[in-house]
Amino acid sequence: MSASFDAATIEELAKQLKEPVWLTELRRSAFARHRELPWPHPSDDIWRRLDVSLLDPSQGFAPAQPSLLQAIPLSDDQLSRFTRPLGGEQLVVRANGSWLTEERPAGILVEELTEAANQRPDPLRQAIEADGLSDAEQKLSSLNLAFHHDDVAVSVPAGHASAAPLRLVHLIGASPRQAIFPMTVITVGSGATVTIIDEYVSVDPSGSATPHLINGRIELVLEPDAHLHYVRLQRWGDQAREFLLQRATLGRGAELTMANINLGAALSKAHLVTKLAGEQASARLYGFVFGKGAQHIDQHTLQDHQAPHTTSDLQVKAALQDESRMTYTGLIRIAKQAAQTNAYQANHNLMLSQTARAETIPMLEILADDVQCKHGASIGPIDDEQAFYLMSRGVPRQAAERLIVMGFVESIIQQVPFEPLQEQLRQEIEHGIRA
Repeated sequence: MSASFDAATIEELAKQLKEPVWLTELRRSAFARHRELPWPHPSDDIWRRLDVSLLDPSQGFAPAQPSLLQAIPLSDDQLSRFTRPLGGEQLVVRANGSWLTEERPAGILVEELTEAANQRPDPLRQAIEADGLSDAEQKLSSLNLAFHHDDVAVSVPAGHASAAPLRLVHLIGASPRQAIFPMTVITVGSGATVTIIDEYVSVDPSGSATPHLINGRIELVLEPDAHLHYVRLQRWGDQAREFLLQRATLGRGAELTMANINLGAALSKAHLVTKLAGEQASARLYGFVFGKGAQHIDQHTLQDHQAPHTTSDLQVKAALQDESRMTYTGLIRIAKQAAQTNAYQANHNLMLSQTARAETIPMLEILADDVQCKHGASIGPIDDEQAFYLMSRGVPRQAAERLIVMGFVESIIQQVPFEPLQEQLRQEIEHGIRA
C-alpha cells in the first residue's frame, strides 16, 4: 500500500476491504474536503491551546496497512487479561481488526462496518454523513472518513432489552510513526435498552519512544425512545497522540447516560458532541481525566439542544499530577426552536502537584426563550481541611490524600454500570496516584 496519505491509498484500502462503492465515494469526497479546508486557526478558543500540527499525519507519519492483514503478538498474560470476561458481561474482543473472540452477544449485531455497509447501508450512511461539524472539526474528522480501516458496526434491534452489558474491547498495536483511523458506529433501535462498554487499549510490543497517531470516530445513534448506557474507556499508550470525534444523536424520547474515562495518551484532543434532536430527549454525561507525566489532554464538549423539552446534565472531572495539563471547553447550544430546555454543565479539576495545569472555559449560545442553563467550574489542590480531618483521626497524610482523590473520582466510577470494571478502575487509578 502507498506510504502516503493520497488517493492511491484510498483506492487500495477500498479494494482490500471489499467495501461498497458508496463508501469509497465518501472516502474520496472526504479527502477532497480535507485538502480544501484550512487547519484550525490559533485564534479559535477551542483550538488555540494545542499545537494542532502534532495531529497532522502528513508530518512524518505513514498509513497503517488494512487492519485485516495485521496481528498483535500477545503474551499469555495479555490474552488472559483481555479475552476473559470480568464478570457476567457479553465480551467481544478485536486486535487490529481481527476478532479474538468467536461468540457474539445474543440479539445484537456486532460486525465489520464493511459487512454492515454492504447489507444495511442506510443507517450507516445517515450516521456517517451527518453534518453540523465546524470546519476545524471536519479538517481532522475528514481524515478518518478518508482512511478509516479498523471499523465496527453495532446494531441493537428495536425493542431489544439486555440484562448483561456488552463489553467491546479494541486492542490496537501501532508501529512508530504509524497512523491509525478506527471508526465505530452504534445504532440503538426504537424502544431498545442496552448497556455498552467500549474499551480502547494500546498494545506496544516494541517499547519505542517514537509517537504514533490515532484519529478515531465514534457515532452513537439513539432512535426514538431508545435507552443507552454507554461507557468509553481509553487506555492508549504513552506515545500515542489522539484525535477523537465522538457524537451521540438522540431521537424523540431517547435517554442517554454516557461516561468517558481518559487514562492514556501523551496528547489527547477529544470533541464530544451530544445532539438532542428529538423532543423529550435527555442526556446525563460524565467524564474523568487522570493526567500524569507530561500528558496534555484537551477536551471540548457540546450539548446541542435542537428540539424543545430536552434536558442535558454534564459533569467532567480531572485529577492532574506531575506536569500534566488539562484544557476543557464546554458549549451549551440552545436552538431557536428548543424552548423549555434544561441544560447544566460542570467541570472540576483537582491539582495533585504544583506543576500540573488546568484551564476551563464554559460557553453558552442561547437562541430560545423559556430555558434554564447553568454552568460551574473549579480548579484547586487537595483541600487542607479535609486532609487535616482525616489525619486527626490517625490516617497518614499520603493515605489521606489518596482517600480524597478516590472520593473525588467515585461519582464518575459509579456511572460505569458493571461492578467488576468499577473495581478494576479504582485499583488502576489508586495505584497511579503519587500524592
